[in-house]
Order: sequence, then structure tokens, then C-alpha cells
Amino acid sequence: MLSRMSDTKVGSSRLGRLTRLGWLGGRALPTAWKQLKGVVDAPEGGRGRAAERFAKKHADLADKAFRTLGDMKGVALKVGQMISYMDGVVPPELSGLYQDVLSRLQHAAPALRWSAIRPVLEAEIGPVERTFASFEEAPFAAASIGQVHRAVLRDGAAVAVKIQYPGVDRAMRSDLKNAELFQTMATPFMSVIGAGKATRKYMREVMAEVQARLLEELDYEREAAMQERFRALLAGDAEVRVPRVFTASSSRKVLVSELIVGRSLQDVADADDQAARDRYGRILTRTLLHCLHVLGLFNADPHPGNYLFPGDGSVCLLDFGCVKEIPGWMRDDMERNLRLALAATRSGADADWTAFDRQLGRALRLDALDPQLFRIYREFYLYVLRPALTEGPFDFTSAYTRESFDRVFEAVRDQVFGKGVMPRVPEVPPIPPDYTFLNRVQWGFYSILAILRAQVDWHALLPATLRDGLPEAAPAR
Repeated sequence: MLSRMSDTKVGSSRLGRLTRLGWLGGRALPTAWKQLKGVVDAPEGGRGRAAERFAKKHADLADKAFRTLGDMKGVALKVGQMISYMDGVVPPELSGLYQDVLSRLQHAAPALRWSAIRPVLEAEIGPVERTFASFEEAPFAAASIGQVHRAVLRDGAAVAVKIQYPGVDRAMRSDLKNAELFQTMATPFMSVIGAGKATRKYMREVMAEVQARLLEELDYEREAAMQERFRALLAGDAEVRVPRVFTASSSRKVLVSELIVGRSLQDVADADDQAARDRYGRILTRTLLHCLHVLGLFNADPHPGNYLFPGDGSVCLLDFGCVKEIPGWMRDDMERNLRLALAATRSGADADWTAFDRQLGRALRLDALDPQLFRIYREFYLYVLRPALTEGPFDFTSAYTRESFDRVFEAVRDQVFGKGVMPRVPEVPPIPPDYTFLNRVQWGFYSILAILRAQVDWHALLPATLRDGLPEAAPAR
């Protein structure tokens, strides 16, 4: 069920959005800083006035965060959506509370009233009555950039009509310009605490990659093309569905797709038995692996609202606004990294691990002269590859996903705070920015499987070209 609706368009003033984020950040940043330093001070035990005050304070803040991020839409709402389902982003003392509240942003963010959204629709495709036989003015879903209405086309086709919020394009550009402003203002401070030119350059390149992908989401014509592309590429898979796009009725700010009805990810997680959840986990995993290793492109926004589970047992994939095409050199590196990790894990031979280390250092531009930093990246890389390196079903749990974030926090804490009272920023290896959204998929998709509590033999679902010719397993010691 959708939250309250607003009469106004999305606020796009840079100052106004900066002020609202500043207000929220002033309350959220102390918690994030404490988590980074490892000193989140939740009261122990569930009773007593201190625990009650602690719970009420954060319940109020979570509700205000929901309303603030929901009203702001755009980049701010996307951040809220990610916080709502990625285990480990919020300290464990607070995760249940914040994720329960912010999970509403996945399906039921505050929507705009019909009086505010209709002008966008009609400016793009003309009078409602000319295109649709019927149209439900109340939206059934609202997300970061647009809201979705049920309708029936003149030819009788039931459709979902996604309409972009008025002003959301300017709002997103304002948020990204504010991010650039923060980055510029932080440059002198970053220099003082040890960040060199390479680190600052790398941060600018990552920001440029993020901006490019997020601004692409504003173009529904591009999204329609990507949706039809995925539909064609996955057409031979009876267990995967991608809604058809009605291009003649769509535009740059309106996307009309086939209406597919199904259960949500959380409904499946709550109601289905282990075997059914494992089956859905296998479908999702083999689809992702096919996209990564065969098609060379992937949907970089794997949040729970982007999956539907129709009654026929298939999985319906939604929202193709954020699609990343993997450059050829990156695909080659990904496959070399994985194949060498598989071989070394299987054989346990020092020569195989040396070959993996050499390849990983080359692919991620790691500085071999800094063994501590190399070790941090290597251990983290092998940790996130663990499902692929484990032969047999892998149990995707919240604890597994949370530990990947914990490892990042611990590494940053050791590097930033481990050399004295004054924090020091280490020089960051110039990892190609193209990996940025692959990291988002890794965390996001693992969180999806954790919500399902799925057990998936990821290793067996890898393309045969990656597994063929692997050495015999080393004997158990």
C-alpha cells in the first residue's frame, strides 16, 4: 500500500535539497562515524529507560528519514532503498529498526497526486483518453524517479504505465552537483589527511561513472530499448520473464509495459518452503551469471522491488533503467580472475595462487609495493567470490552479506585510524571505475538471496568454459 501523496512536484532547488540532506546527515553521520570506529553505543539489554529512549530516538529518526528521502525522490531515495535491504550498511544494533521502516521505499514511497502527474503524461503522449481505454489515477507503485499506474490500452492490453515525477530530472542533477561541491570542498582536507593526487583523481572518476549511470535512468526511451533487449536475449528461458514494452505509447518520460502480476520477493521469502526459495535463487543466479559472463551486460539495480514472482513459477525482471555494459577488457579480466581463483582453490598449489595474485594485481591496478593494501583487497575479493569457489550449495545468509561490509569497515578503520590519533587516508589503488556498479550488484544481489534465505550451488551454475579443465581437488589434510 502506498504512503501519503503530495500535491507538489519534486523539489529541485540545490540549496533546498542540500539543506534537507544536511539536516538528515547531521543526525545520521554520527552513527556512521561511530560504526566506522567500532563504537556504536547501543544500550545493552532490551529493558530499562535508556534502551527505551535509544529505541524511540532511532525509531523517530528512521521515520523522518523515510519521509525526507521519500519526498525528495531521485538520488536521495535511491540511497534509502539501498540502506533498506543491504545487510551491513547500518550497524546491527539498528539494522532491524531502520530496514523495517525504510523497506517501504522499495514499493511504497510517497507518491504524487494525479493532478501533479497527469500533465507530465499528457505533455509526453497526448490526452489520456486517446491512448488508454481506462486508466487508474491512483498509482500502485512509487519509486525513486517515477510512479506506476495500471491502465488498459485501446486494444485491450493491460499495462503498467511508469510516469516520471515532474522536476525529478532537475532534482537528480542538483543532487549530483551538490556531490561534486562536497568533493571539491573536501579536496584540501583530503590532502591534509594524506590523500594523494591519485586517490583524488580516482574519486573523481568513480563519481563520473556514478553520474553517467544515474542520469541514464532519466531517459525512459533508453530504458525501453534495454528492456526489449533483455527480453529478446532471455526469450529462450521459460523461467524468466521480461515485460513487453509498448513503444508506440511510450516516450522519454513515460514507459508503458505489459502488466505482469506476481508476488513480491518478501512474500516469497515469508510464505514459500526452502525448496521453492532455493529454486527461485537458482533462477536468479543463473540469469545473473548468464548476463555477466555470456551477454556482457547486467542490470545494476538489484533491489527487492525489481523482482516479481508470477503464479506460473517464473521470475519477472523489472526496471532496466540502470544497465551497465561490460567492456571487453573487463570481461576478460573478470574471467581470468575467477578461473585462476577456481584453479588455485581446487589445487591449493602455491604456483596457482601466485598466478592468481599476479592476475588480480594487474586487473585491479593494485600496487605490489604495498603488501598490506594488496592483502586487504585480495582477501575481500576472495571473500565475495566464496559462493563461486564453494562446490555445492552455498547458504546465503544475512551474516554472510553483513560480513562483507564489516570487512570493508575494518579495513578502512585499520588504514585510517590505525597509525595514530590523526586519521590518515591511504593512497587508493586506481581500480578501473567500470567496476563500481559491479560492486553494487555484488552487495545488492547477495542481499536478495539472503532475503530469500536461499541455498544455491553458484559454482555449478558458472559457465562450463570457466570450470572445464580445472585441476583435481587437493586431498583433504
